[in-house]
Amino acid sequence: MSMVTSGGTSSHPGRGSAGLERYFQISLFCTLATAFFTLASTGRLDRPSVALFSIVLLSRILVLASGRNWRFSPGAVTALAVCYVFFYPLDLAYLASGQSLVDRMLVATVHLVLFATAVKVLSASTDRDHAYLAVLSLVMMLAAAILTVGAVYLAGFGLYILFAISTLLSYEVRRPFRRVAVPEPGEGTNRSAEKHGSKPVEAALGKTALCLALALIPVAAFLFFLIPRYRSGYWSRLALQPQRITGFTETVDLGDISKILRSNQVVMRITPKGDPGPLEGEKLRGVALANFDGQRWSNGVRGGHLILPASPQQFRPPDFAGLAARPATAVRYRVLLEPVSTEVLFVAGRARQVIAPVRFLLVDRTGSLLDPDRVPGPFAYEVVSDLGLPSARELREDSAGANERVTAEYLELPRLDARIAGLARQITAGSGNDFDRAVSVQDYLQGHYAYTLDLPPVEPTDPVSSFLFQTKRGNCEFFAAAMAVMLRSLRIPARLVNGFEMGTYNPVGKDFVIRGRDAHSWVEVYFPGHGWLPFDPTPAGSETDAGVFRNYLDAAELFWDEWVVNYDFGRQVQLAVAVQTTSRGFDRRFRELRWHFERLGVGRLARLQDWLGDHRLQALAAIIVLLALATLAVRHPAWIAELRAALAWRLAASYGTPSPHAASLAYQRFLRALARSGFEKAPTETPLEFADKLQGAAFRQQVTAFTELYQAMRFGHQAIPIAELETSLRTAVGAPGLLHSRPDREP
Repeated sequence: MSMVTSGGTSSHPGRGSAGLERYFQISLFCTLATAFFTLASTGRLDRPSVALFSIVLLSRILVLASGRNWRFSPGAVTALAVCYVFFYPLDLAYLASGQSLVDRMLVATVHLVLFATAVKVLSASTDRDHAYLAVLSLVMMLAAAILTVGAVYLAGFGLYILFAISTLLSYEVRRPFRRVAVPEPGEGTNRSAEKHGSKPVEAALGKTALCLALALIPVAAFLFFLIPRYRSGYWSRLALQPQRITGFTETVDLGDISKILRSNQVVMRITPKGDPGPLEGEKLRGVALANFDGQRWSNGVRGGHLILPASPQQFRPPDFAGLAARPATAVRYRVLLEPVSTEVLFVAGRARQVIAPVRFLLVDRTGSLLDPDRVPGPFAYEVVSDLGLPSARELREDSAGANERVTAEYLELPRLDARIAGLARQITAGSGNDFDRAVSVQDYLQGHYAYTLDLPPVEPTDPVSSFLFQTKRGNCEFFAAAMAVMLRSLRIPARLVNGFEMGTYNPVGKDFVIRGRDAHSWVEVYFPGHGWLPFDPTPAGSETDAGVFRNYLDAAELFWDEWVVNYDFGRQVQLAVAVQTTSRGFDRRFRELRWHFERLGVGRLARLQDWLGDHRLQALAAIIVLLALATLAVRHPAWIAELRAALAWRLAASYGTPSPHAASLAYQRFLRALARSGFEKAPTETPLEFADKLQGAAFRQQVTAFTELYQAMRFGHQAIPIAELETSLRTAVGAPGLLHSRPDREP
C-alpha cells in the first residue's frame, strides 16, 4: 500500500508558517477525536468499531505531533474502497448485529460511514478534505446530543468548543500563507530550527483559543439560564430507546426482576422538601398486579380513569382503588426519573397531589399512576403523599364487611399444588384475625427462606410450589408471589406490587439515589375498613455505604439532571426567585456590616475625643511632629526618597535571600552616592558603560567590581549572598575618591 510522506506541509516558507500548518492539523483532528469519543460515550456504537476508529485517530494525531506528515495516496484509497465493496456483504451477513435485516443493514451502513471517515482522516490533504472532517465532527456532536442526556456530554462538549475555536482560529491565520508555494523539506530548510521557531506560534495560538473558550463560558451560561427548554419535540423522539426496566408492564413473569436487580444504574432520584426522615424506609409504589395464572402476574385489561389538572400541572388522584387511609402528616418530595421505558409514576404511600408538566394522567383500577404521553428522556414531577399506617390494634379490630368486587377479583387462584394451602393453614393456625395471619405468613417466609439473585432451576409450570418446597431460595418476586398465593388460599384478598425501595440517602446532594438494584416486589393485603396495606415478606438485605466520592459524584449528576437536562420555565422562575432572595440577603448583610462599622467608628471617635481631652500636651506634641515631617517632605523630597530607599534596602537585606529586587535597591543607593560626588549616570548608559566612564578615578576598580556583582545578580539570576553584595556596596561607596563628597552618615 503506497503512501505519500513528507516532513512539512504547504505553507509560507519560514519558521512560523510550518508551525501554523501543524497546529491547524492537530487542532482539527483533536476536534474530530473529541466528537467521536463523545459519541462513543453514549454506548450506541459497537466496541470493535470504537476500537478501530480510535486507533486510526490516535495514530494520525501522534504522527502529526511528531512533525512528520504522511497520508494514503489516491491509489491506496481506491484499493481500500474496492476491498470494502466485498467486505460489506460479509459484514451484513455475519458481523452486523440486529434481529431483522433492516437492523443489520443499518449497523453495516454505520460501519461503512466510519470506514469512509477513517480513510478520509488518513488521506486528507486539501482544504475541502479538512472542511469535510470539520462538518463530520459537528454531526457527531449533534448525534451525541440526541442520544444521551448524561453529564459526560458536558465534558466532551467543552473540549469540542476549545478545539473547534482553535481550529477556526488557526485556519484563518494560515490562509494567507497557503497562497505561496513552499519548498519541500531538504530544499534549503532547517527542520530543527523550523520546529524550534514554530513553538512560540503554537503556544500563542493555544493561549488565544483557550482564552476565547473561557470567555464564552459566562456568555453561554447566561444564555442557558435565560432561555428555558421544552421536553417535547421532534428531536426528543429521534433518540434510541431508553434503558429498559422489567416488572412495570401489564404482564410479569416470576424472576424477570432479577435482570434489573443486578444493575447499578441510577433509575430515579427523590429530593425531599424538608426533613428526609419520614421517607427513610418507605417504598416507591409502581404497579399492582391482580391476576395470577400459576406462572405470571398480570392486570388483564388495565383500563383506568382520566385525571385532568385541577389547576395548571396539578393533579389530585382519586382513591377509588381503595388504598389505605394514611393518618400521618403529608410529605412533599420531588421525583427525577431517568430515561426508562415505563409510563408509571412512582410514588411513596398514598399520593394526595401530583405536580407534573403533562396534559393528563391515568390511574388504573389498582391505583397505579400512569403518564401515557411519556417521551424518552428524564422526567421530573413533585408529589404530596400521606405516609402513615394504621396501628396493629386497629387492624386486628377491623370488622367491616368484605367488598364483593375485591373478594371476587383478588381471591382467584389457578389450580396449584395442594401443599401450598396446607402450609398456609399450618403457619396461621394460632392466628385469630386476618392481620395476624398476614403477619404470620410474612414472618415465616422471612425466617425460613433465603434471598438470592442467582435463581436455582424451578418447575416452570408451578414456580411458587417449587420455591416453597424445593429450592427455598429466590428473589423478592418469589417471596411476594408466595405470600400473595398463600393469603388468597386463606380467603384474604392480596396482590403483588412492583416498585422500588427508597435507596440510600446522599447527604451531599440531599436526595435519595434509587438504582436498578433497589427494584423490589412486595404484597398489598386488603382490610375492608382501611383499604390496601403493604407487607414485605422478603428478608432484609445488607446495606452498602456509597462512600464520600460516590456521594459527591451523585450530587453532581443530580445538579446536571435538574439544572441542565430538566431546566424549564419552572426552574427558570425558581432560579430567579433564588437570585432575588440571595441578593436581598447580601443587601441586608451589607447594611448590617455598614451599621456595625458606623457604630464602631463613632465609639472610637468618642474614645479619641476623651483621650485628647485628658492628654492635651501629648496631642499637641504629636501634631507638631507630623507638621515637621510634612514640611520636610515638601521642602526636601530627595531626603525623603533617600530615607525610603534606605528603609527598603534594610527590609530586603533583613530577609537574607538574594533576589534581583535586592540588587536593584543596592544599585540605586550606589547611584545616589555617586551623584552626590558629582558623577551622574545618563539614562542611555548601561551599568558597565557608566563604570568605564570613570577612567582615572581612584575608586574605578571598586565601582567596576560592584557593577559586575550587581549585573550577575540582577540579570544573571545568580544566588549571591546579600552580605557579599552589601560589603561590595560599602567598599565602592567608601572608596577614597568619594570621601570628600559623602555626608558623614552611612548610606
